Amino acid sequence: MIIIGFTVDDFKVFNQQTVAGRMALIREQLDPKFELLGATISKQLATENIPAFINVAKHLRRHTNPAPNTWFAIGPYKRGYKMVPHFEVGFWDDRLFVWLCLLENIQQPAPYAAILHQQQNLIKQLPVGQWQLSGNHMAKPIQPLNAANLAAQTQRFIDVKKGEWLLGKVWLKTDPIFQTSGAVEVEIKQSIKQLTPLYRYLLAAIRED
Repeated sequence: MIIIGFTVDDFKVFNQQTVAGRMALIREQLDPKFELLGATISKQLATENIPAFINVAKHLRRHTNPAPNTWFAIGPYKRGYKMVPHFEVGFWDDRLFVWLCLLENIQQPAPYAAILHQQQNLIKQLPVGQWQLSGNHMAKPIQPLNAANLAAQTQRFIDVKKGEWLLGKVWLKTDPIFQTSGAVEVEIKQSIKQLTPLYRYLLAAIRED
């Protein structure tokens, strides 16, 4: 029976050190939860007239080293999400995350960076102390959202060939939120709701790619 909702036990999938073993646990324990939460988020975005399709990470190229993290993405296209703005929700071995993502796969970052500059006030309206920035979706280091970090990350997204721009939240597995069933899912959905106005602006730039 699948337990609906993320728990601290979900982090245990990363204790399995073989590729096959970890992938089996990810498919059995995490992917069904990803599908369920993804469907809820898709409906949430649909109420805002935003197309939303679920893509669960498959890790098909993992043959030697087990995946260090896993996630699902919500984007505007049924096939492929890395070349356009999208949301990602997933796990590392010690944390759960939700990100609004602009990845290195975006071929024309300038229009998106222009929107980020134009919408700085919208971003700065997010509650202080709760939000994080990242410049690499495949690394753990994060920075708190503030004016200086926001400006630096946006500029890096333009200047660096593999620059990325992520805004979201992270919950360490020691966070008390995991002790209350369904609490972190509520936070994830609320976070995406708060990011949806910015996401809508970024989606408008797809036509300019």
